[in-house]
Amino acid sequence: MIKTNTTKQNRIEIRVDKNNKNLIEKAAQLLGESTSSYILRHSLRAVIHDIGEHETLVLTGKDKELFYSLITNPPKPNKNLVNLMSNHPLQ
Repeated sequence: MIKTNTTKQNRIEIRVDKNNKNLIEKAAQLLGESTSSYILRHSLRAVIHDIGEHETLVLTGKDKELFYSLITNPPKPNKNLVNLMSNHPLQ
């Protein structure tokens, strides 16, 4: 859930044309919100969505099968990996 009732000390300003401002104010008024609350609520939804899109990996089809196969049945380490790990033991 989006939390918007904390102490607000920071400010973001945007410039919009008159038509867009009127549309935003009308939508906020229809929902009984201040313009700032309306913009913040919708902006945060978009922010969460955009971050999720960039931080989520979606695998389908063969990629998903290959990933699952490698996780459940990992290949044995090759000689180079064994040498590397012997030089850098886990702590």
